[in-house]
This record gives sequence, C-alpha cells and structure tokens, in this order.
Amino acid sequence: MHRMRVFVFTLLFAASAFAQDARVRAFEQFAEETMKAQKMPGLSVAVMHGDFRWSRGFGFADIENEVPARADSSYRMASVTKPMTAVAVLKLVEEGKIDLDAEVQTYVPYFPRKVHKVTVRQLLAHQGGISHYRDYEKEGHFRDPKTTREAIAVFSDWDLVNEPGAAYRYTSYGYNLLGAIIEAASGKPYGEYMTANVWTPLGMTSTRMDNPRALIPHRVTGYALDDEGKLQRSEYIDISSRFAAGGTRSTVEDMIRLVDGLANGKVLKSETRERAWTAEPTRDGRFTSYGYGFGIVQMSGRWGVEHGGSQQETRTNVLYLPRERFAVALASNFDDANLGIFQQKLVSLFLGHPREIGARSNDETETTTYRAMDEAFTYGLAYYDRHGKAKTTDAGELAKAFRYFRDALADKKLVEDGRHPVAGEPLTIVGSYIASVLDASGDLDVYHREGVLRFFADYARTPKARLDKTLSARVTKWSSEWSKLWTPELQAIDLTTIAGLGALEKHRAMLAAASLKPDFAGDLIELAEERAQRGDIPNALRAASLGLELYPRSPGVNGVLGVLTLMTGDAARARTLLAKSVEIDPKGYASPGNLLNIVNFLARAAKPAAIALAQIATELYPADAKLKAQLEELQK
Repeated sequence: MHRMRVFVFTLLFAASAFAQDARVRAFEQFAEETMKAQKMPGLSVAVMHGDFRWSRGFGFADIENEVPARADSSYRMASVTKPMTAVAVLKLVEEGKIDLDAEVQTYVPYFPRKVHKVTVRQLLAHQGGISHYRDYEKEGHFRDPKTTREAIAVFSDWDLVNEPGAAYRYTSYGYNLLGAIIEAASGKPYGEYMTANVWTPLGMTSTRMDNPRALIPHRVTGYALDDEGKLQRSEYIDISSRFAAGGTRSTVEDMIRLVDGLANGKVLKSETRERAWTAEPTRDGRFTSYGYGFGIVQMSGRWGVEHGGSQQETRTNVLYLPRERFAVALASNFDDANLGIFQQKLVSLFLGHPREIGARSNDETETTTYRAMDEAFTYGLAYYDRHGKAKTTDAGELAKAFRYFRDALADKKLVEDGRHPVAGEPLTIVGSYIASVLDASGDLDVYHREGVLRFFADYARTPKARLDKTLSARVTKWSSEWSKLWTPELQAIDLTTIAGLGALEKHRAMLAAASLKPDFAGDLIELAEERAQRGDIPNALRAASLGLELYPRSPGVNGVLGVLTLMTGDAARARTLLAKSVEIDPKGYASPGNLLNIVNFLARAAKPAAIALAQIATELYPADAKLKAQLEELQK
C-alpha cells in the first residue's frame, strides 16, 4: 500500500510538472511573438504558483553589445518602489517610531504646513492632497542628482490639490515625502534603511538605489521608439529626484520575493500586512483601489494586490493573488512596452482565466442591470476569495442587501454606491452570500473562469436563490447568448495591434446585433489614442469609429472620436461628439479636467487643434476658469 501511495504521488507530481512545462512553453512562444510585434528589446519574467517557480529573460538587456536579458537583469523599478517604501513606513510604525495619524511636520519640519493637516496614513493611501507632477516637461527630465531635501523642495511650496482624505490622487511626490519621514524616524538614509530593514530580510539581495555612477551587476540599457518607429536609447535622466517613489533598481525575482515574503510574515506582522492590502476609503465612505503602497485588485472575482511602474528606460509590474499563491513579475527596458498582455497571458495559462472583459448593451437599462450583477460578482466573490466566508449571515442584513440589489438593477447611482461603505456595501454582501451558497455545492473556480453570468445562472437554480423571475429569465437568456458569442476566437483578439483591430472588424455584424456584447470600448479607446500619438490618424479614426458603431452610448468612444475628428478639421462634428460624451457622463472622458489634459498634450505638437479643442471645451463648460485661462494662453 505504501508503495502504491508513493507511485500515485509520483505520477501526480510528474503530471503537474508536465502541465507547468507546457504552460511555460506556451508563454515563451507568446512572448517572442508579442515582443516582435511591439518592437520590444528586452523582457524579464518571474512566476510563482504554489511551490512552482520559473523565471527567464527574453531579448536583449543591451542591443548594441548583444547582451541577453536574464532573470536577474537589473531594471529601474519606477513606481514599484512605492510598495517597498510603504513596507518601511509600516515597519517603523510597528516599532513605535512613526504614528500613522501624525502630521507630516512631526517628522519633516522643513516641509511647509498647508491649509489642512496632512498625515502619514493619508500619504500612504494617496489621499494627502499632495500634487503629482505639475510640469512633466521639467520635472520628468531632471539630469542632476538631488538630495532628499532638494527632492522635497521641488514641490514643497505647492498648494494641496484637495482636502486630505477627501479623494484619492496618485502622487509620486507624496511618496518622496514618506521617504523623508523614513529617514527622520530611523536616523538613516533611505537606501541604507531599506537595505537593512526591508530588502535584506525579504531576500531581495539584488535591490538597490539606482545610481548612474555605480557599478550595478546586469544593469539593462533602456530603449524607446523615435518618431519614425525605430529603436533608440531612452532619454537619460537621474531619478534620485524620485528616490522613495521610483528611485530603485531590482530584478523580477526580487519582486516575487517582496510579495511572497510579506505573505509569509517576513518584515511585517500579518495584521499590518493585511491592513496595507486593504482598500482605503475616502472620508465620504467610498473605497479607492489602493491600500498602503499596494493597488488592490479584483481579478475575475479573485482578490489580490498589484503595482506597476513607468519611467524612462523601464516598465514594471508585480501581481500577487494570495489565495492561489500566484505571483507574476514583469520588467522591460522599453519605454513603450505594454506589460498588461503578458500578465494576462500568464494568468490565463496558470489559472485558466480567459481574458477579463465586461459587457454592455445598447439598452441603458440592460447595461445597468448587468453592471449591478457584475459589481456583486466581482466584489462579493473577491471578498469570499479573501476571507473564505460571506460578509454577513444575518437574515435582516441579507434581506436589506438583496432589496438594494433589486433596486440597483435599474438605478445607475445605486450601482455606483453599492460596493462602498457609504451604502453599507450591499452588493458585496449579496455577491459573497451567493459565493457561499455555490461553494457549498461545487467548485468556485468555474466562476473565476466563466464569470458573472454563470455565477448568477447557477445561483438562480439553487433552492436558496433570492432572485425574482424576471431577472432569472434574463440571466438564462443572456447566458445562452453569451456562450455562443464569447468564443475562443473572440477572446484571443489582441486590440493592442492593428491586426487585432482587423480581427474584431470581422465580427462587427455579430456584435452589433447582440443584445449583450463583450465590452471592447476601453481597448478601442486605448488603441485609438496610441495610434494618434504615433501620428497614425487613419487607424486611430478606424478604431474609434468601430467603437462608436458597436457602443454608441460609450462616453469614452464619443469623446476620443470627437478629439480625433477635430484633428481632421471637422469642428462641428467634433463638438457634437464631445457634447454627447458629456451628456452620457460629465465626469468621464470629456470632463473638464481630462479635456484640459488633452489640450495641454495637443499644444506641444498641434497648437491649432489645441486651440480648437479649448474653444469647444469652454463652450461645454463656460464656468470653468482653468479651461478659459488655458484658451487665453494659447491664443496669445
């Protein structure tokens, strides 16, 4: 019997190893093909799945000298530095050297007081009101090294962009301020403290401060595309001005050690880590998608943490899904790299997730119904994935949450509020309860793979279902249609390329006729913007026009097509499209702030278009002083 058990275990282990090897081979082929399409010089990848570990490099760390990229190639981490900084702050909190609710000046007295108190906790959550870059043409291109005080001086005299705690505003400068707090509380330079108290204890022996004059083993060379689409060296900058926000260098293997070490209780206590890995709500009771130094993700109903980084010479990303003990780390020495598709491929190969995509209908009520279901699925199942239980089992609370859910099926505002503390998180309560019912009779993995419609369809067939007949019938109808529509061919379309756009165009008739269709609107908007930035206006218009054909009620599609139409000289149609975008969602693509950003971007290369857009924007928002001032400045 003992020999039989050993034999069976050996077979299972061999089968698992073979499956992992097949996944690796599939990814290697995908990576080589995708890198060629993106013109990527180099890429390093590391994967952890349970006890499985794999890492390797693709392409070149240095093209000129034909140095291959390796698993231990050293890349600029950019904003993946922020999670490390947060860990250091929390370590000092545990030691009693930092108070999360103390104001910044307790530790950095040379930072001027603002109209409102700014706390350490708010900085960690990007809620301190500290501005991000204001003039990237200047601030993003520093070439001289800066001390901590010099780095803080860049933004120290600026006003707050909002009252602390009122809103999430991503800011690298806020994390520089945290770096100064670490130095004050520890009495050591940032890099020295990080090495001794974070990197070394986590086994991150290849992580260090980026110093252009230091000898750094396996340092990669950065590359970018020029205006003609040819590779050239990245612009040289000294990133000491971003020291605690984006000033480190590391490897993909060390990125895995960061999240795995924290998950295993290294450096931080488990309760501290869990707090860092929990979304921080704003003062008005709305969750952000950020904890303390980590982005919080709900991926096909799985809960996890993630952070990405972007600056000259590099693109980086690390994702960790604790329940699966699954982590992916990616780094490229290419300014224009799109790492998202590599991450998605690895998630698909190792966890069986198809491409994560939403759905929408041209009927606004149907779209609202689907989104209410999707919110309950995404956040409720992710809650269950994290905690292993429903958010509540109290009969009264469940009844109240299901009443809210029923009302939200036809009310966009209720959908928007339903996962947040301001409403009591009823959609999360509903979704986590459904997950508990389904978990009692089957395997939840099927819902991570097949999504919201399967989740609700299976629940509707259980004796405990609390759905009315109308919704149950609609779910059954949608599920049947979706299974025929969401084919492997459609799932495989890559809308980062023109070839992918062509593949989607072949399905336009089928998609246009569907009552509920896969939502490619965001991908088409990104493709349109990317092609426009490269000067490929015909294909940009092609992507945006397909978006309008399939998703006429998408504010983003109307907005981006409006801007592109303006660039071709058709100001009348541009205004109509932008006004439509505002009508659908005044806080969306054609909001005053985003239009101002687009005007500023166009002003650098297409001033007449910038002036025309500013004129339309001021017509749409006549009371907006910033838009009016920018128009006046452009007309001088």
